Amino acid sequence: MVLAEEFYENNIKKNRKESQELNVKVSIVGWSRLVVVILAVVIDYILYTQNSLKTIILVTIIFSIIFLALVFYHNNIFECKKKLDLLVEINEEGIKRLNGEFKYFKDNGEEYLDNKHSFINDLDIFGNNSVFQYINSTVTKGGREELSRVLKKEKILVVQEIRERQEAIKELGEKVSWRQKLIVEGKLKRSKDIDLNGLLKWSKVSESSSYLRIAIACTFIFVTLCSIYLIAVQKIPAAFLLLDLMVNYLVIKIMSKGIKEEIKLFENTKCAIYSYSRILELIENENFNSIYLKRLQDKLRSETTSCTEEMKKFSKIVDWAGNSSYNAYYLLFNIIIFLDVFLMSSLEKWREKNGDKLDIWLDVMHEIDALSSISNLSFENDKWIYPVILDTDGVEGAVIGHPLLGKRAVKNSFSLIDNRRVALITGSNMSGKSTFLRTIGVNLILSYIGAPVCAEKFSCGIMNVYTCMRTKDNLEESISSFYAEILRIKILIEACKKGEKIFFLLDEIFKGTNSKDRHTGATVLIKQLIQYGGFGLVSTHDLELCDLENEDRRIVNYNFREFYEKNKIKFDYILRRGKSETQNAIQLMKLAGIGIEIEK
Repeated sequence: MVLAEEFYENNIKKNRKESQELNVKVSIVGWSRLVVVILAVVIDYILYTQNSLKTIILVTIIFSIIFLALVFYHNNIFECKKKLDLLVEINEEGIKRLNGEFKYFKDNGEEYLDNKHSFINDLDIFGNNSVFQYINSTVTKGGREELSRVLKKEKILVVQEIRERQEAIKELGEKVSWRQKLIVEGKLKRSKDIDLNGLLKWSKVSESSSYLRIAIACTFIFVTLCSIYLIAVQKIPAAFLLLDLMVNYLVIKIMSKGIKEEIKLFENTKCAIYSYSRILELIENENFNSIYLKRLQDKLRSETTSCTEEMKKFSKIVDWAGNSSYNAYYLLFNIIIFLDVFLMSSLEKWREKNGDKLDIWLDVMHEIDALSSISNLSFENDKWIYPVILDTDGVEGAVIGHPLLGKRAVKNSFSLIDNRRVALITGSNMSGKSTFLRTIGVNLILSYIGAPVCAEKFSCGIMNVYTCMRTKDNLEESISSFYAEILRIKILIEACKKGEKIFFLLDEIFKGTNSKDRHTGATVLIKQLIQYGGFGLVSTHDLELCDLENEDRRIVNYNFREFYEKNKIKFDYILRRGKSETQNAIQLMKLAGIGIEIEK
């Protein structure tokens, strides 16, 4: 049994058992609360009939304390149970990834699909059955966005950075229990759509008018307390207090106009901030060994400030501020002691001290969230390897498989280095050409984000990946699939001319035109790409194109073949040197039941 599979199954059994045990406790404590309430009412009624007022007060206080203790205990047990249930869910998702069932995960990142991007659509980076759907286990909005950015290769990394990320991802892969704690904390009180930009914008505001607001609030609080005292000593009528509270309410409304949007912001972010404080605590207190993770962790620490302590304070203040619009107790306190004013003053003091650090802390959290997500690959695929990142261009690997195909992947060895610049891949329909192009492409992208790859050996230089594989008609822009292909090729050529290091994957180029034009266009294109220093793979049905290998040693031929067994077509998906010698279009038509007569 695979180590990851054993780990996940053992954790599912353990956590499910503990959850069931806690479920019994939850029921017992719940019924106990009801019994306490009934007993309190019955005893108070009996004492009431005996005119024992002092005893009623004492009994009520005692039962109230017991009830509150049970409520607190019940909430703790319920939270523990929820964490255990989340752990069961997390480990079940791990089993699904191992079984290739990740395509059923809800979050596939389809909003990141972009027809104009150089590779993400062709390589299934986002969308159904995609790399993102396979990898993603992020629990923060920023972590999810960070993962999308690295997969889109928006962050350009140098060789040393990739190597440091590899070390970090490998370490996080081994810290699976810690990573699961991070996921639990992120999911426990998860916000559906936190206004992260609004929160960061608030943290950068330097204006403060809290001193004036506090002075006004203290004046009205003093008047209210004096009113209560004078009513208690019967100097003024009780109705005066009602008038005083109405005035307080109006004053609060006027003073809150400037902070209304801020209060609304914290209502929407309080759950997320609580989760962030817990996640940052896990990160700051963990013992990391890799340089990359230590460097990130150091950003949370300073001689005067503890990120953990400051975020806990922030969470507590925000939790109060977030209750302002729907908590009756809060409304009462607000009218009497101007709670809004003092909370906003506390928030402004916190911002003054930590506002310039908040975005740094959150960036650290988001990056580690994304790295932890990528490290699923490391933990769940113990036979995958970390690629060697070269200072030179090219790709070479042994026993390379498509990362998304799991056990179904047929693995091949491949080399395109030194003086070899272009590999022509020929083969019959359905023989595996397109899948092999994606195999190389996806493993390259994983290499560039510091992840392990599906291979026994893999080395590559850092190159910008360009693909032309799934071009299609765009009726809105009146673009045919052939013209769409031309536009992508144009972008590729322009990138080469700019001096970019290019790795291209071209699948059956110029298939929308006649065979003569296709051959001529492909020949000219390949020669141009070599001239401008490009590396890459071109799949084609044009066997005459393979003659270029004899003209230019920088071009090498590979092929896939088919065979027939009991009148059925079979594929072994094995990559071989040389050009294809077989074709299967006619045979496939016959197998589909289409009668074909070939004239002699």
